[in-house]
Amino acid sequence: MQRISRVWWISALVVTVLFIMQPASAQRIKRYRERPETQGIEFLVEVEKGVFKLTNEMRRKNALPPLTDERLLRDIARDHSVDMLMKKFFSHVNPDGKSPHERIISEYPYALTATGENIWGADGSEPLDTGRLARIIVDTWMSSPGHRQNILNSNFTDIGVGVAAVGKQIRATQVFARIKNQ
Repeated sequence: MQRISRVWWISALVVTVLFIMQPASAQRIKRYRERPETQGIEFLVEVEKGVFKLTNEMRRKNALPPLTDERLLRDIARDHSVDMLMKKFFSHVNPDGKSPHERIISEYPYALTATGENIWGADGSEPLDTGRLARIIVDTWMSSPGHRQNILNSNFTDIGVGVAAVGKQIRATQVFARIKNQ
């Protein structure tokens, strides 16, 4: 009877801790929602899905394996899109001087052997349907040699896409990686 009681208390404690603690990615997104200067930011989830799908279509057309949609990389991509909107900059290097590689490896909890990033932005544009906007973003990247190289890089196995908007400003970020031992 004591053993069952002890097991029950330990199980109850573990469940309580799991419900109380949020993963770091959830805390980051919550942080943005709570900051007053980020009110009005929204993630364009359907555009993110469209960019992911179209990116893999481009890879398939070039005889490359599809990338895996990685939630933690998506959170890093979203963070950068929000950061660009809130701090009013458009660059791979953030105002703190961190490069994409530095940001990605500092925020991603597992060892990576390769990283890359694509960014896209629009200001003052009228809202488009999500499919059309995703197509414009991917077509723009495919027309740029450096961005195209990231999309078609055979070293990358995983991707995160983050598209954020406030008013008529939109920022999109793709984060590419290869997780060590893959």
